[in-house]
Amino acid sequence: MSEESIFLDESGDFGSNSKYYLVTLVFHNQDNPIDGALAKLNQELAYLDFPTDCAIHTGPIIRREDMYVNMGVPERKRIFTKLYAFTRNAGVTYKTFSYKKSEYPDRMKLKARFARDLSLFIGEHVEYFTSFDKVIAYYDNGQSIITETINAVFAAKFFEVDFRRVLPHEYRLFQSADLICTLELLRMKDVASELSKSEIGFFGSAGKIRRDYLKQLDKMRFER
Repeated sequence: MSEESIFLDESGDFGSNSKYYLVTLVFHNQDNPIDGALAKLNQELAYLDFPTDCAIHTGPIIRREDMYVNMGVPERKRIFTKLYAFTRNAGVTYKTFSYKKSEYPDRMKLKARFARDLSLFIGEHVEYFTSFDKVIAYYDNGQSIITETINAVFAAKFFEVDFRRVLPHEYRLFQSADLICTLELLRMKDVASELSKSEIGFFGSAGKIRRDYLKQLDKMRFER
């Protein structure tokens, strides 16, 4: 049985607590095993004394929060880079939907726009997705308004969809979705000249974000 896995993550919210809202979908064809890339990542994390059973959360890494509060930039950057390398080597693709919330008068307008964009994207590539016997969508609890939208659109477009709620530490590709969401948010903030001091301090400069991460990330975009 052929299977396609989709890992979903979001950045921001539908309320007033954030300026941007992004949803990232990471696609993995199960016929393409990632065991080697996964084993390498876990080995490298163990060498860095990072617990291999813990999720890597890229936002807190950059801001030096939570479990990263006592780590310096070099240590945090090594962890970030290892996950980034794994994501690139895993042979996955991705699609990010990005929105500037000030362009939408209320949360329902934003929800409707995302639902339309997601439906159009799936519709444009429906032959690819329906070529699989099964599509499995992985996401955490997230915001009910977005999970409802995703459920409705996927169920309408696919013959069979298995929705699975997961914890971030259970799947490295779920953490890859988090990483891509973070980088795509940085892209938006860079365009608007809104990168924070902690972001510049972590990466070195806006130019390094573009050159060392975004340029290579672009090669992973879902295009068929």
